[in-house]
Amino acid sequence: MEWVELYIVMTLFVAGLLTFAFRNKRQYFIGFRIGYTYQSDDAWRKANTFAGIFMMALSLFLLVLAIAGVSLNVFVLVMIAGILLLLFLGTLIAKKAYEIEDLSNNAPERPTEPINVNVRPYIIVQLSAVVFYLVLTILLWDKLPEKVAIHFNASGEPDNFASKEVGAIILPLIAQVLPIMMTLLLREPGFAPQLKFSEKGWMVFAELMTLVGAGIAAIASMALLYNAGLIPSNWITYGAFVFLTVTFVGIYRTLSAR
Repeated sequence: MEWVELYIVMTLFVAGLLTFAFRNKRQYFIGFRIGYTYQSDDAWRKANTFAGIFMMALSLFLLVLAIAGVSLNVFVLVMIAGILLLLFLGTLIAKKAYEIEDLSNNAPERPTEPINVNVRPYIIVQLSAVVFYLVLTILLWDKLPEKVAIHFNASGEPDNFASKEVGAIILPLIAQVLPIMMTLLLREPGFAPQLKFSEKGWMVFAELMTLVGAGIAAIASMALLYNAGLIPSNWITYGAFVFLTVTFVGIYRTLSAR
């Protein structure tokens, strides 16, 4: 068992234990926190009961895998799959409880209906960036070393490495999927009631998420080309500065258009 596996197991178990222990009372720093749980006490209680038990069970399952000596790549994949399943099922449970309480005559005021904006163009662009990266990964796979650079300092020199399965596939795909999820989920006001977008503001936000997704794909692609020995590392530094500049401009536009 590697120390990182033990750390993940312990972190998940403690997080699950605390989530279950505080399932009956909202906390600022503990718990399964999405918009539905803010809007409904029953949603908070049911979602956090499930999340606490699920995380503890997942940690014990990962402990068994670690003791059995599975590779770190398999361990990480199972952990990510478990967390994604937790988010999906936990959200469904919270939403169901929220909707049931919403039917009650005593239910508090609820957010408005989802903003009617066509997400298809944004999702197509973001998915196209993911597909481009996957195709590039397949084409360069045989040229990649067993350990690839996954982080670079301000001078453009690599300072952190991972296996090519983790560094070239798992981590980049996780980063590229997040903007897609944000684009889809934040249309639902019950998911994030604190964010009150107008239709124009939501479209600008969707544009920002599309730029972020495309930017992540571009930086990941440059890292891939560097690891394959096709470009110098300073290209990644320049790309990162451009990406950050565009992101900050996008954030400003989003805040101005809300």
